[in-house]
Amino acid sequence: MVSVALSDHAHDDCVAAFTIDGAPVRGRYARLGAGTIDAIIKRHDYPRPVALLLGEALTLAALVGSLLKAEGKLTVQAQGDGPAPLLVAEYRSDGGLRGYARVRDADLGEERRSPADLIGAGALTLTLDQGPDTEQMQGVVPLEGDTLAQCAELYFDRSEQTPTRILLAVGEEITAHGTLWRAGGGLIQRVAGDAARGFTEEDWNRAQILFASLTDAEMLDPTLATHVALYRLFHEDGVRMAAPYPLEDRCTCNRERLAALLQSFTAEEIADLIEPDGKLHARCQFCARLYLIDPAEVAAT
Repeated sequence: MVSVALSDHAHDDCVAAFTIDGAPVRGRYARLGAGTIDAIIKRHDYPRPVALLLGEALTLAALVGSLLKAEGKLTVQAQGDGPAPLLVAEYRSDGGLRGYARVRDADLGEERRSPADLIGAGALTLTLDQGPDTEQMQGVVPLEGDTLAQCAELYFDRSEQTPTRILLAVGEEITAHGTLWRAGGGLIQRVAGDAARGFTEEDWNRAQILFASLTDAEMLDPTLATHVALYRLFHEDGVRMAAPYPLEDRCTCNRERLAALLQSFTAEEIADLIEPDGKLHARCQFCARLYLIDPAEVAAT
């Protein structure tokens, strides 16, 4: 962990698109900090390996979700039978992020562990939801990689048939105000060539080699601006970056939705849920916000 000043974090909490001049390659670069990953992780007392994996999932959701031109939300979910059997990260087209992990075993040590070690035998699912009047699009792959990035690359290879490389980094740093979770990540994809860009296998191979040279320290460095990081990687070829799109810790829960959900319970079930203060207590798993609801509002019909 490195000690830094909060003023160094001006480039956090955004995702940016980029292209390499003359090459059939598109990419995304994301930075997450105090306004996203730190707040999301600190709401729950996650074991450190789970916090690291959830941070990677949030970064992955931002990278992949920002590729989509459609309005809606992109959900990254890993589910299995291990000590942390469920992990969910959600990106919405308005830049909102939220995430949650279910933990069965809190004694998981401090070191980073593979998705299969934490989630168990299971699968990685990516789901695009464009609203109630559209059909969800979903792809599923087994958790076969040593890292979440490798599992996601497998998803693109099998479900999308799009050659893709992904890098994800999550860590903690010491600031004047305490420890801060932060994350960084990048994604590149080979796309169809055209008259302007042409296509050679050499272009893609070169882009992969340069991209792979990006280190965790660079992705987590709060003083290294996104455009500077990309220039370091691809300056010999030329790289163009679009304006960064802001990301924000924002949950979608609300009192009305929770009350509507409780209306599906029977009168007996509602009675069993009433707390000593006479209210129903409904807590959002994502943001941990507690809602106090009058049983009369959700009386079974």
